[in-house]
Amino acid sequence: MRLDGLRLPSALETALYRIVQEALTNVVRHAGASQVSVLLESRGETLVVIVEDDGCGFDADRLMHSSPSEHWLGLHGMRERAELLGGTLTIESSPGAGTAVFVEVPLE
Repeated sequence: MRLDGLRLPSALETALYRIVQEALTNVVRHAGASQVSVLLESRGETLVVIVEDDGCGFDADRLMHSSPSEHWLGLHGMRERAELLGGTLTIESSPGAGTAVFVEVPLE
């Protein structure tokens, strides 16, 4: 991954790749989306990744505030990866309204 011509630290690249990979896997498996977009940008000292789809959506608040189960391990794993980087993962979704996954991590 490059940002303004500079390579990101390997651990950061790998973790962000895995988060985006899981988000896209979820879109394919569950969303029934016709469109999905991935955005990566720096905002000052923060790196932001957004994965957004126009799929069926789900009750994100309920899932993200429940204890991990075998059905939601991917979402909880995404959050853990973001937190290990000192960042945050936010999911905005509701039934019928698509989903947006926001990852914000500090740049070194």
